[in-house]
Amino acid sequence: MIREIRHIPSLSKLALALALVLGSLALLLLSSCDLNPTADAHAHDHSEHTQTEAEAKAKAVANPNTDPHNHDAHDHAQDHDAHAQPEAETETDHSAEEPSSKLDSRDHADFGIQIATAKSGTVHEHLRLPGEVRMNENTMVHVSPRYPGIVQKIHKRLGDRVQANQLLAEMESNDTLRPFELTAPHNGIITDFHITPGETFEAGERMFTIADTSTVWIDLRVYQRDFPKVHTGQRVTLNFGKDYPSVEGTLSYLGPTIDESTRTGLVRAVVPNSQQLLRPGLFVIGQLHLDPKTFPVVIPRSSLIEMEDHTVVYAATPEGFEARTVTTGAFDPHSVAILSGLSAGERYVMEGGFFLKADSQKENFGDGHAH
Repeated sequence: MIREIRHIPSLSKLALALALVLGSLALLLLSSCDLNPTADAHAHDHSEHTQTEAEAKAKAVANPNTDPHNHDAHDHAQDHDAHAQPEAETETDHSAEEPSSKLDSRDHADFGIQIATAKSGTVHEHLRLPGEVRMNENTMVHVSPRYPGIVQKIHKRLGDRVQANQLLAEMESNDTLRPFELTAPHNGIITDFHITPGETFEAGERMFTIADTSTVWIDLRVYQRDFPKVHTGQRVTLNFGKDYPSVEGTLSYLGPTIDESTRTGLVRAVVPNSQQLLRPGLFVIGQLHLDPKTFPVVIPRSSLIEMEDHTVVYAATPEGFEARTVTTGAFDPHSVAILSGLSAGERYVMEGGFFLKADSQKENFGDGHAH
């Protein structure tokens, strides 16, 4: 008993301490609940105010006439509608192939725009033909002895230029042992030569070949599809390279066959070669002038404006300049036939169409990106 009585004061102290701790916790809980009642009320009021304002704006946008004082919502709706309208128009503009363009008359002079009337005309087509220079075989001669004999002396050799009746070689007859001479039949160059002193030749055996190079052959190749357009008498302009003068000639011969490997045929012109610049084997490009053809509408090639995937001509209409897609036909370096897209009698832009193209592309680009 004495031992239990001694422990009573200790238990009282422990209970007291526990009570103090519980009391402190209770005070903390109460203070946290009532810490800032004003802030809670303010937050609640602000939330209600925000919700009310959002609902009012939504109603104003849906029906701006319900609130005459709600200018922000009404103006915003009008701005949105105004912004949407150009975008719809932009889509419509892009769907058109080529827009018309209107320019002041002063712009015509400033940008070099020239107007013409479409009418019939003549087109002079050309064919571009490759070829080469060849010896004029009609002016080549073979020199041979009239009698069998032995070569005694040689006076002219390969590549020498000779004049008519000039001595080529001295020979001795095998039958009479009398000397005789070989002379040049006309002017030219010795192009073939195979003799040596002491060599024996029979009568009629070839000793020299002499070619008159004052004229040469120009042999050109024509594809089989183009042969129906070609005939003798047509004019051809010949170009041999940068440092050679161009030469004019006339077709004098059409070959009767087509080469099986190249599917081309031979045509030929004979041209003068007084300066001896045109050597056999020289490469040449010939521009063959075909017979002229007449078409209902022929315009300058400078009037054509190339777009991404088609060709246009700008027609001059009361509403402005209209880009017309055209189909072209035969052409030459200056003119082109129009098969469709522009009719005879219509006015069109003959010069300066490139400016109209640039102007229309600039407008399209600006419309498509404006906000």
